[in-house]
Amino acid sequence: MTTNSDKLKDFSPIGLKTRREIAGDEWFNLNMENMTEWDRYWQIVATNTNWHTTWSRGIIPRQTLSLVNMAMLASMGHWGEFEHHFRNALIRTKVPLIQMREIMLHISQYCGMVTGGEIWKIARRVLKEENIDLSQLPPLDSSNINYRP
Repeated sequence: MTTNSDKLKDFSPIGLKTRREIAGDEWFNLNMENMTEWDRYWQIVATNTNWHTTWSRGIIPRQTLSLVNMAMLASMGHWGEFEHHFRNALIRTKVPLIQMREIMLHISQYCGMVTGGEIWKIARRVLKEENIDLSQLPPLDSSNINYRP
C-alpha cells in the first residue's frame, strides 16, 4: 500500500510549500489527491521546476511574478489559468488593485481588444465573487483618451 509520504517522496518540500501558498489549499489538494501514476511525473516536474526553482527563489517578488503570469496567460488566451492567477494575485500574493488594473490595461493594449474584453470580464466576475470593495480604488485620469470634437 502506498502512503502519502511515499507518493510525495520525489517532491521538493519547498516546492510543495510554495505551491500550496500561491495556488491555495483547494487547488493544491485537488492536484495532489487526484494524482495517479499516470500524471505523477508531471506533478513532480511542475512542483520541482515551477514552484521550487522559480516561485521559491525570491529573486523576483511574488507580486511581480503574479503580474507576469497574468500577462503571459492572457496573451496566450488561457482564460481558466488567467482567472486562477488573477484570483491568486488578489487573495494570496496580495497585488494591489491599482497594479492589477494597470497590468490589465497594458495587457489590453499589447494583446488586443478581444483579449482585453475577456480579461476585464473575468476580473469583474472574480472581484464580485470575492466581495472586493472597489470604492477605495482611485479613479484614473482619462483626460488623455477622451474624445473632444
